[in-house]
Amino acid sequence: MNAEIPQQHLPQPVFTQAVPAHHRPPAVEYRDGVPYHYTIGQQPQQIVVQLPDQSSMSPAQRELVVNVVLLLVVAVVLCGCVAGLVVICGGTLMGLIGTIGANAVPVGLTAVGAIVAAGWLVTRLKGLAQAATTAKK
Repeated sequence: MNAEIPQQHLPQPVFTQAVPAHHRPPAVEYRDGVPYHYTIGQQPQQIVVQLPDQSSMSPAQRELVVNVVLLLVVAVVLCGCVAGLVVICGGTLMGLIGTIGANAVPVGLTAVGAIVAAGWLVTRLKGLAQAATTAKK
């Protein structure tokens, strides 16, 4: 079962003559002693651009633009948070809204009744306290 695999011998490369590497000097431009390298034939043209003396926007306009952009970013983030909350707690939130909506009238009447009863009790206690102080004198 052990069959030997014959080894293949590859031919060795034959170097007839050494060829020097092709070399061209790089396109280097020196500006204030700093070298800038360019591909040969691709050296850019010199373009001089003069900036305006002052900005077209006043500092107040620039500040307004920055503040408006920041407020818009905050508004987008808050809307995303509310949307996420509604998606995550949607069933519970809708259940709470439904429960409060269905029971708003009885809860409101109970609250009004409790307020009226508390007011009556305070007035009654004030009257009793005044009667007690006048009886002692």
